[in-house]
Amino acid sequence: MAEHEHDHAHDHEHDHEHSHEHGSAQEEFNRLVYLQNAYNQQYEAITRELSNYGMAHAALQRNVELLDRKDEMKGSGILVNAEGGTYIEANVKAIDKVMTYVGAGYLVEKKVDEAKSYLKKNIENEEEIMKRLAADGQKIEGELMKIHYSLEMLQQGQ
Repeated sequence: MAEHEHDHAHDHEHDHEHSHEHGSAQEEFNRLVYLQNAYNQQYEAITRELSNYGMAHAALQRNVELLDRKDEMKGSGILVNAEGGTYIEANVKAIDKVMTYVGAGYLVEKKVDEAKSYLKKNIENEEEIMKRLAADGQKIEGELMKIHYSLEMLQQGQ
C-alpha cells in the first residue's frame, strides 16, 4: 500500500512539472507577443516621424531653391494669400529680406543670404535626425525579426 501511495505522489509531482513547463512556455509566448506589439508601435511611431521630417526637409529645400532663384523672380507675378480664400495678384519688385520661421510661432526678418544659411543649417539638422530615426527603425526591425523567430520556435516546439 505504501508503494502505491509513493507512485501516486510521484505521478502527481510529474504532472505538476509538466504543467509548469507548459505554463512557462505560455508565459514566454505571451511575453514575446507583448514585446512584438510594443516594438511594432515604436516602429510605427518612428515611421510617422520619418515621414514628418521628410516633408519638412523637402519644404526647407524648396525654400532654399526659391531663394537661389530670387533674381529670376523680379517682375514676376505672384499671388498673395489675403486669407479667407482671397488672393491678391502682385508683382515682385525685389527680394531683399525674408520672413523666416524660427519656431514657437515666431517669424524673424532676415537678409536673403542669412535666411538661406539658416535654412541650410535646419536642413542639416533634419538630415541628422532622419539618420538617427532610420537607424533606430533598423534596430527595431532586427528585434522584431528575432522575436518572430523565437515565436516560430516556440510554436514548433508545442
